[in-house]
Order: sequence, then structure tokens, then C-alpha cells
Amino acid sequence: MRALPALPFPVLLLCLALLPATLALAAPAGPAASYAFTVERDTLTMRDGVKLAVTYWKPKAKTSGETFPVFFELNGYRKDDLSYLSWDYPVGAYFARHGYVVAKVDLRGTGASGGALPEAEYSEQELADCVNVVDLLSKKDWSSGRVGMYGLSWGAFNSLMTARRKPPALKAILIAHSSDDLYYQDVHFIDGVMHSDVWEAMMDTYNALPDTRDYALTPEFFANRFDREPWHHKWKGNNADGPFWRRESARFNPPVELPVYIIGGLLDGYRDTVARLLDSPNRNIKADLGPWKHDWPNTGTPGPNYEWRRKALRWWDRWLKGLDNGIMDEPRFMVFMRDSVPPSEELETTPGQWRCGDWPVGGTTARRLHPAPGRRLSPSAPAEGPALSLAYKAGAGTCVHGWWGETSGDMAFDDESALVFDSEPLKETLEIMGLPKVSLDVSADAPLYQWAVRLEDVWPDGSVSLISGTLINPADRESRLAQKPLAPGEKTRLAAEIHFTTWRFKPRHRIRLSISNAQFPMAWPSPHKGATRLHPGPGTSVELPVVEKNTLTRACDLPRPEPEQWPPDASYSEQNEGKNTHIDYDPETGAAVYSCGINQKMTIRGTKYHMREKNTWKVNDKDPAHATYEAVTDYGISPGGRELRLRVTFRMASDEKNFRLTTTRQLYEDQELVRERKWERAIPRKNH
Repeated sequence: MRALPALPFPVLLLCLALLPATLALAAPAGPAASYAFTVERDTLTMRDGVKLAVTYWKPKAKTSGETFPVFFELNGYRKDDLSYLSWDYPVGAYFARHGYVVAKVDLRGTGASGGALPEAEYSEQELADCVNVVDLLSKKDWSSGRVGMYGLSWGAFNSLMTARRKPPALKAILIAHSSDDLYYQDVHFIDGVMHSDVWEAMMDTYNALPDTRDYALTPEFFANRFDREPWHHKWKGNNADGPFWRRESARFNPPVELPVYIIGGLLDGYRDTVARLLDSPNRNIKADLGPWKHDWPNTGTPGPNYEWRRKALRWWDRWLKGLDNGIMDEPRFMVFMRDSVPPSEELETTPGQWRCGDWPVGGTTARRLHPAPGRRLSPSAPAEGPALSLAYKAGAGTCVHGWWGETSGDMAFDDESALVFDSEPLKETLEIMGLPKVSLDVSADAPLYQWAVRLEDVWPDGSVSLISGTLINPADRESRLAQKPLAPGEKTRLAAEIHFTTWRFKPRHRIRLSISNAQFPMAWPSPHKGATRLHPGPGTSVELPVVEKNTLTRACDLPRPEPEQWPPDASYSEQNEGKNTHIDYDPETGAAVYSCGINQKMTIRGTKYHMREKNTWKVNDKDPAHATYEAVTDYGISPGGRELRLRVTFRMASDEKNFRLTTTRQLYEDQELVRERKWERAIPRKNH
């Protein structure tokens, strides 16, 4: 689960002047906001007696007995402090002004909710609570009885899971950036490869904090939160696909039958879910796929942006109010076709064009290109020739950062440690849309390597833009559920889909296929120092979904972003101690260090918070087995004249045979150590 990057700074109005001239944003349509609203904090009592904390954004009734539909989100992000200044208030305020009750619920054992912290996210207890919440909200005296679920990331994941359980009052869901495959497309293992993510350390810190109501250090707090085993150890201990991951993954369960509105981002790690949901038999699925990262469409970067809440209002009107407003007669699929854009980590707006129409998309054909002698990418398959050797450099790949969900700089530096194959300069514009496919005939001198495959755009000046990519764990080549190590020296075939993308190549640009065995720090380095070989021939290729004819020609609904409404009782600031991200990779010495962090302060209802995080990954090409990741989180809270400080150190280190995990929690009150707990675990590497 990739969450909000710990309290994004409020964006009140987006710069519309940067939008491409071909895009005309519509003026706000539909009913004007006409309700005053209140923000109320309460509890919901679960069937076992545990009380979950809930915040309501509630319209004020205009007539006696007026009732309202309600939709809710449940997650572990602590709605009253650490996520208070993120997405909750603007969403709640917007829909309450339009006649909906919005409810935000703390996961049991977190925030202000009672009970013990579950063993991990998406537990059976969490989902049973979601079903219980649906029922309770439908029976409130102010409720119309019709309930929806929504959420971005975590709330999107469990909305899909709850929808599969079909609670009677749940009528529809609206989700953004959701995974349907928890092993391959969450942040614990990316594309089946071991991954260590900043979200994991952040979440284990959140889980060890006291109740947000008074931050009391009670025996119940220590038993139910601070002393609970870190989720890290559960995730990394399940380092192969199987029931733990598939039990709630929508991809491996019967399709959801309720109406689903899904929003994705072309720079988000979970974007493939959009296509798979649209491919399901459920015709009541609507999807938007824009150019941004892990955020809502009105604030996501890079833009262009639109007011998703205006569109969502029509969705909820249809499914929670029963209004026949024609939304389901409109295009099922809206996607942003990206123009070639120069490599930039600071990209604010992507040039391109919104397109709308039906799914599956017509007018697209598969075009296959083959690595060929001279490092060419050729439309003709070469005869089988000499294999190309690729020296393994464990620290390479830093330009892509932590997952397939960031803006990237010039990929030319990473490509120096890869096998690259370029097409001839294009004579005319070439568009792609969909999931490219790659097939590689390879061999290796050891039973375990990973492959990183990137699709790139080479500009006439030699700079290189990342389009999309994928990781391949060769142990999964026959079955994800029955892994099989490589046989050293034996040729084998690997096949994978590159993550969903759109791109319009310009004339004189070249298409590049980049192949390496490292994508640091996204992919945990494999342990063997050596080399792999790529075997060009008919079996080694990349297949591009080329748009021969644009069939997505219907008008797109793109209301302008509207001003956000932020909580009046809070403030936020961010302090940077130098650069937040530092990358140092020296191919000469082989040493690679990647670090990132935050330093943030906020004040909510008089209580001050200070969150500091530092994450560091290290490896050396000369000793790839011994890689390390260390996260140090330091959270300070000052409620009622007290000073609380929680410091958590998480360390993950590998050798040839094991991953070794160490987590240490230290809790201070007024600078005195109150409690310390330490967990250590060794996990066999298996096929990572």
C-alpha cells in the first residue's frame, strides 16, 4: 500500500494556464453547493463491542426528517492527527455541501478507535468491520439507507474487498489507485521482486502511537499497539505468492458486481488494475486514467488536472440517490495520451490529449520489435546469434527511484549499466496505448537474478525519457505459485507485461528497450556477483500496442478544479534539511547509496506535531548479497503540556541466505524513556 506521502502540502488552486491548447475545461456543471455542514466526531460499535472512531461531515437538514446518502472510508492513517491535513477534510467538506454525509473511520487499534491492532492490513477483522460499518451507517436516523465506499490507496483496496462481500446497503464504490494483486502490485513485493518501501516503516510508526483522544500511555495502549509485532515482519515473512496475498486480491477472486468508478494514474504503481477491472464482466465500471502520480486528479502532479469531485457527485447521484442523470451512457473510459516529454523530475504539466470512449479500445494493433546486432531494435527477428553478456551491477537503476510511480530524470545514466536497443529514427508520429509485452531468451551463471526492463524514448539530442517498465523474477516464469530457480548455463524464456502506458513518439525520436539485472533501490539486489546473457532471436522481443486509429473520440467531461476547503483549526509547514533525496552511485567503486526523508511540522487544535523520517538503502556491486535498508522515524507530539516522542529504527539486511529484520521502538515522555521493544527475525531468501 503506497499511502499519501505523509501530509502533502495543501494546493488551493491549480495553474490552468499550463494546460495544452487542445484541452478545454468545462465550467462547473450540475447543482451548486447549497448545504451548510457540521463536522462531528462519534463512535460506531462493532458486533464484538469494540468502538471505532468516526468523523462525519454532515449536511444540515433543510426540512424536518430530511435524510442523506452516506459514503465512507476506513483505514489506519489516524484521521485526527497524522492525516488530518491531507485529503480527508477537502473531500468531506465538498460532498457535505452537496447533500451527502461523508464518514471517515479509524481502523480498529489505530487513531481513536478501540480494540487491538490487526495482524496486518486487509485482515478478516478489518473487512468484517467494513461490512459492519455499512450496516450501521444505513440505519442512522439521518441516513437514506444507501451507502457507498470510497478511498485512495488503502481505502480503495478495502473498498474492492468489501464490495465482493455484498453487504445489502452498499450500492457502489469510488476508488483511486487500487491494486487487485497484492503480491505483484503493492509495495512489499513489486512485480514479484523483494522491495523495501518508505510506507512500510511509516506505517509501523503510525501503529505504535497512542490513542489520538488524549495520548494516554495506558496498559491497553501498550498491549494493543506499542507491543504488537511490526507489520514489516509479517509482510517480509510471506515472501512468496500464495494464500496470504491472494485471499483478498480481486484479480484472483470472482469479479465485483457492484458499480465501480476507478481513477488511476499513468505514473502510479497500481495503474494496471484499471485495465483489468474494465476487462471484467461488470458493465457498471467507469474509469479515468490520467498523467499524475499517487493523488487525486484535482491536485495530482504532473497535470493537467480536473475536478474529480464534480464527476463523482454525478456518480453518487446515480447510485446513491437513484437519479437517472445519464452518467452511465457517457464514455466508460477516459485516458490521457501523453506527448513525448523531456526527462524531468520536476515535471508540473504533461503535454498531451484527453481521450474518451468505450472499452476495450479499438484501433490498436500489436507491433513487435526485436533486439538485433548493432544494438538495434528491428521489426525483423534476427537469426539466433551470439549471446550478449550483461555484467550485474547491483547499484544501477537509481534514476527510476522507489517504484514505478515517480517522475524520472534522464535515463541515459542508468542505461550505461544495461543492454540497450534502439529503433531507427521514426519518420512519423507513433502512438502507443496499453500494456506492452516483453519476451526474453536469457541464461545466467547463477540460480537467482532479477531482470529490469524499461521502455524509453531517445530524443535527437541523446537524452532519454522513461515511458514505463517492469521487473521480472525468473523464478515465476512457469508459475508464481510453484517457483523454480534458474539452472545456471541453461537458456530459458522470460515473459512479462510492461505496466500500462500511453505515449506519442515524435518524428526523429528512437524507441529504446533497456534491459538490466538491477533497479536499485526499487528491487532488492540479488546475491550473486556475475553476469547474465541475452540471446537475440525470434524469442526475444518487445510488443507495442500501437494506435493505428484513434477510436476514443467522444467528448470528455473535464470540469475545472475548484478551490479546496481546509480545516480551520490546523496549520502545516515543511522544513527541508538539505535535499530530501540523495543519490550516489559510482560505477567505478560499485558503491550505491540512496536516501530520502521528510521533516514536517503541523499544529492541530493547539497540539504540535513534528515528524522526521530518514530512509537509506546501500549496496556495493562487488558484494551484492550484503545490501541494507535502514529507516529511522522520529515523531514528536506535545498534547496538554506533555512531550511525547516515538523513535523507531527499522533495519533490513541481507546475506547470501537470509534477510535479517530488526525493529526497535523507543517511547519517551518528557525526555524520559518510558518503554522500549525490539524484534529480530531471520527470513530465508528463497527466490529473492
